[in-house]
Amino acid sequence: MSSFEKQIGGKLTEIRLSQKLTQAQLAEKVNLSVESISRLERGVAFPSLKTMETIANALNVKLKDFFQFNEDTPKDKSFERELSKLIAFLRTLNKKEVKLAHQILKDIFKTLKQSSG
Repeated sequence: MSSFEKQIGGKLTEIRLSQKLTQAQLAEKVNLSVESISRLERGVAFPSLKTMETIANALNVKLKDFFQFNEDTPKDKSFERELSKLIAFLRTLNKKEVKLAHQILKDIFKTLKQSSG
């Protein structure tokens, strides 16, 4: 599939995770299989407009939200996908938890740099 399908899939993953839904929960809401949701999120399959509308309604977002991408998309698509997953996860946390996660990550990478240097 093309980069476009992967971007749509990444956006779907980001929105789903921001609402603390599993693929199974979303699949049940929209009457699709978990495998179908997984394929959509990976950009392996592309849904019909009707399916996109059903998913948007289930997630309480506008259809256009799936098509709003960062204009400065990095060339490394796997990096972008992992970054989207991380951002979506962080959005499920409260402010105190985000600050704690930030500090933990800084400490981990500081330690890694010290041990490798």
